[in-house]
Amino acid sequence: MKILSKTILLAASVCTTSIVFGQQNSYDERYDQYDRSSRRDERRDDRRVDDRLDERRDFNRRTQEEPRYNNRYEEQRGNSRRADRMYDERDLSRAYDEGYEDGQRGQEISERQEHHQNYKHFTFGVYAGANSTRFEGETVDGKDLTGRLGYQLGFFVRGGGRIYGQIGAEYLTSSSQFFKPGDGQVTGVKDITANIDQRYLHIPAYIGVKVAQSERGISGIRLALGAEYATPLSTDKNDFNLGNADFQAATINGLAGLGFDAGPIMLDFVYHYGFADVLSSGNSKRRILGVNLGFKF
Repeated sequence: MKILSKTILLAASVCTTSIVFGQQNSYDERYDQYDRSSRRDERRDDRRVDDRLDERRDFNRRTQEEPRYNNRYEEQRGNSRRADRMYDERDLSRAYDEGYEDGQRGQEISERQEHHQNYKHFTFGVYAGANSTRFEGETVDGKDLTGRLGYQLGFFVRGGGRIYGQIGAEYLTSSSQFFKPGDGQVTGVKDITANIDQRYLHIPAYIGVKVAQSERGISGIRLALGAEYATPLSTDKNDFNLGNADFQAATINGLAGLGFDAGPIMLDFVYHYGFADVLSSGNSKRRILGVNLGFKF
């Protein structure tokens, strides 16, 4: 019995000792694993720090080799670089404003170019109208007006912008009233009065300005000054037996005009001021007031 008891106690002691050693080994193994993991994490952290330092050094090296914009302007002359001037927010604001103004100027230039391309710079037109003629110093009443009416037909070419030039040709009929003293023996008439109808070729040239105009210049209000070359083409039979040989071969007239354009339609008032006598003798400087209605292309 004693031998059995000793045997049981010995077996229990051996089991207890085995359990204790097993637990101790388990604790040691887990500690070793934790320690190895900690050392690996530390080495990993060290590598991360080293990597960040290397990245920072590489960034600083690239920044020194290729400087970037960092609220700093650099003045370069040749291959040398200088970065010795710092600018504050006011300088940046001024630079922004200057850039904005440059953009505005560029847009205005673009708009002017587009306007110039779309503007109608050249115009060809035809017209017809009526006129009334008198001589310098002559008074005209309502009774004589109908006997002085004539007409004109013409064409023109106009070129330019707000300030333009115009030249053309015009066929004009003019009815002028002439008189000469009578001999008083026939019916007691002291002087003889009669109208003489003539046909002229006029070549007018103008310099004008559009005081108001549409975007393309096809509508507007015009003022113009100019001169014209006038030569008689033919003269009707008359009581004074005057023919082309009795008139000056050519005269120069001054011109003043007021015009209105409404798209392709135009209306012009023209005053012709004769600088020279149309007859070789006597006061015969013509004054002609005409109105024209025309069409432009």
